[in-house]
Amino acid sequence: MSRQVQGLRPWVWQRISALYLALFLLYFVASIILIRHFDYDSWSAWVGHPLNSILIYIGFLMLFMHAWVGIKDVVMDYIHPLAIRSLALMLIGLGLLACLVWLSRILLMALLK
Repeated sequence: MSRQVQGLRPWVWQRISALYLALFLLYFVASIILIRHFDYDSWSAWVGHPLNSILIYIGFLMLFMHAWVGIKDVVMDYIHPLAIRSLALMLIGLGLLACLVWLSRILLMALLK
């Protein structure tokens, strides 16, 4: 890949993730509106449905990917020393990974309930 289009792939992924997040937000709001009695049991049943769990998981994957591309660009632009930049990117990546593991546990518990 040439150096001229080096940032094209992250740009495309950020647009794809933004589109998915917008569509998922519409689906989520429509689902909340259609639930008549909004309480813990109905919310738990909605999250526990396999289709919704998969859509939520993909949504959070897209959210973390979107966040990673944006945060990485900001860190690369504003933190110039290589060691500090690498440390910041590593900590941010580990934080996003920890959130993904935590989300996986939550959705798995909701599915097994």
